[in-house]
Amino acid sequence: MKKLTSHTSILIILFYLIAQFLPAIIISLAPTNFQTEASVYGTIFSFTLGAIVMLLLNRKSTIRNSLTLSPSLPRKSVLYWGIAGIPLVLLAQYMANLIETLLLGIPIDSVNTQNILVFVDNYPIYIIVVSIMGPIMEEFVFRKVIFGFLYDLTGGIGAAVISSLIFAFMHFDGHILLYSAMAFVFCFLYSKTKNIATPIITHIIMNTVVIVVNFL
Repeated sequence: MKKLTSHTSILIILFYLIAQFLPAIIISLAPTNFQTEASVYGTIFSFTLGAIVMLLLNRKSTIRNSLTLSPSLPRKSVLYWGIAGIPLVLLAQYMANLIETLLLGIPIDSVNTQNILVFVDNYPIYIIVVSIMGPIMEEFVFRKVIFGFLYDLTGGIGAAVISSLIFAFMHFDGHILLYSAMAFVFCFLYSKTKNIATPIITHIIMNTVVIVVNFL
């Protein structure tokens, strides 16, 4: 069972890495005047592939820890917490923004977010990556695999802190506290419902709201 557990986790992480680096390969093979399009559509392809594979792996998941072995809350409760998680994430973002700007002197603008908005503005189909495929993959990797693995080793708080920091650093944005705060809420939602669909719902809605608000 341990062998199967690590095998499933490794596959999820492997496809996450493939989804991250495959666009670079596609770009390198594309004509010079098609670099931007190669980046956009290559990312859509790789992220969609990664998300689908992770969803399929989850159907017959062999990952075993206290979270996966605990019974999930009913679907209605999962949906409820998925929606209720939105104001929790907004509050966490607000508090993190205050600390970053007022105490740490970090500019409120996010380079990562601005770059994404440029892509969505020029290629609206890119919203598939931002709003759906990206959140699905991130929840499987950072919550289901990393947070779940650490949960039994360090306890819920320790696992949330470590996995959230990893999540924040992986965004290469400088807003470590902001992304960590968001991820901490996602960890809470997963541990609360014992169902990875909960933070996925919140994450998808949150990213979609950010995109929509910026284009209103």
